[in-house]
Amino acid sequence: MKPSPTKPRPKPKRRQRQTKEQRTLILRLIKKMIGLGKYSSEIKTAIADQFHLSPRSVERYLSSARQEMRDRVESPLDQHRADSYYFYRSIIDSPESNTRDRLRARERIDKLLGTDSVTRFKPDPWVEGLSPEDIKNMTDEELDAAYKRISKEVS
Repeated sequence: MKPSPTKPRPKPKRRQRQTKEQRTLILRLIKKMIGLGKYSSEIKTAIADQFHLSPRSVERYLSSARQEMRDRVESPLDQHRADSYYFYRSIIDSPESNTRDRLRARERIDKLLGTDSVTRFKPDPWVEGLSPEDIKNMTDEELDAAYKRISKEVS
């Protein structure tokens, strides 16, 4: 298919290599944004816009920055978790901490310990195996019997 004579074809972009200083700056900015708790999508958008990079290039920088951050942690993972736990405990115990900081520290401890899972409720035992349509089609006697069973279990 021929290109339209009225629309000029866009020139393919030439790959521009970043200088060593630019790469260092990009990595520093990404590490800072990670430290500030920014989402990966926010980091990709900001860096891509500022340095005219493709999102895929920013993903490579993001991976490199995370790897550098992991490499700088000198202690083993278990020791790092323990240090984090005691740091968050110090925030909770500090009289200068505000409620928001204490709550955030507690959430982080829950995440460290793996107790931040979603609470799941068990369905009522008498309802198990019954579809909403089955319950809807129950007779008055069956509904009364189910109500009495529930009342006994709750009491």
